[in-house]
Amino acid sequence: MNKNLLKKIYQIMHLIRFSQEHLINIYHPEDKMKCPIHFCKGQEALASCLSQFLVKDDYILSHHRSHGYYISKKCPIDQMVAEFYGKRSGSNEGLAGSQELSYSKNNFYSGTILSGMFSIALGTAYVQKIYNKRNITYTVIGDGGMEEGIVYETLNLASLKSLPILFICENNRYSVHTNINERTKSSNFKKKVESFDIKYIKISEYEIESIFKKLKEAIQYIKSNAKPVFIEYDTMRTCGHVGPEDDDKEHDYRKLDLLKWKNKDSFIDLRKKLIRISNIKSINLIEKRNINIVKSAVTKAQKAKTLNFNTSLKYNLIKKFSNKVKSFAKPSIDFKSNQKTTKLNPY
Repeated sequence: MNKNLLKKIYQIMHLIRFSQEHLINIYHPEDKMKCPIHFCKGQEALASCLSQFLVKDDYILSHHRSHGYYISKKCPIDQMVAEFYGKRSGSNEGLAGSQELSYSKNNFYSGTILSGMFSIALGTAYVQKIYNKRNITYTVIGDGGMEEGIVYETLNLASLKSLPILFICENNRYSVHTNINERTKSSNFKKKVESFDIKYIKISEYEIESIFKKLKEAIQYIKSNAKPVFIEYDTMRTCGHVGPEDDDKEHDYRKLDLLKWKNKDSFIDLRKKLIRISNIKSINLIEKRNINIVKSAVTKAQKAKTLNFNTSLKYNLIKKFSNKVKSFAKPSIDFKSNQKTTKLNPY
């Protein structure tokens, strides 16, 4: 990989890393952000590499730990931060918060329902296929999401209909505080995925060159064969499950895992490589620009106004629909609201 490409990846990677660290640091001293936040510190590498392949008409449908993918899709940082503060200038006008963070102009969506966005990928990818688009739908879940039944229904249909989807599973081995070995009899995702005749790729390396190479392989396969691919990405978040709190201190649930990943930080590894092949001044310039972007976004969000309550109601009580909707079905059977309540006796 050439120096310029590595710098582009690092620019995104540092922007993700610094945004997470800065928001973690100011969350509680201020107590002004209006939602719980799932930070992604430590899991920036794949999203950073993905940024080099994305075009506007691609879709990203992410899980709730979505900030890295939001940034990789080149969605505006200031609107993301304003969303966390519950401000009108937020990407969803302050109504969605972190777990439902979206930016429709760039086809980026995330959702709080476990594995919910995985299934929605079927719809966006099907549209891409029937209109002969060359675009891809990227959808992301964690290893905990692999325990949802809808995942396997989705894999089955994606394979059956040969849909252009890149499924990404970020495997950090924990669902909140519970290790994968305590949750499931089989954690062999390769066998499960290949049972649906879907190409499976494992990324267990932490070096950016290796991650980029395997990601490129997956994307080229989808475009050449018009079939889905599943990537299992071994990673480790180095922040708490939710919020700025360090839940490792409270629960002490993954000490050995964090030690294992201590020397496999993709961010630090890439920074050291760039300093060797480039110069520290150019790296410092990238970092200074990112720091200014994030801090400026925070300042703007703090000063911004919240959405008027009556205006917010209008988003839920709309009076018009898409012109594709021609009519609505009418119920054929009236609901009997006065029916008796069933009361069960104890066994």
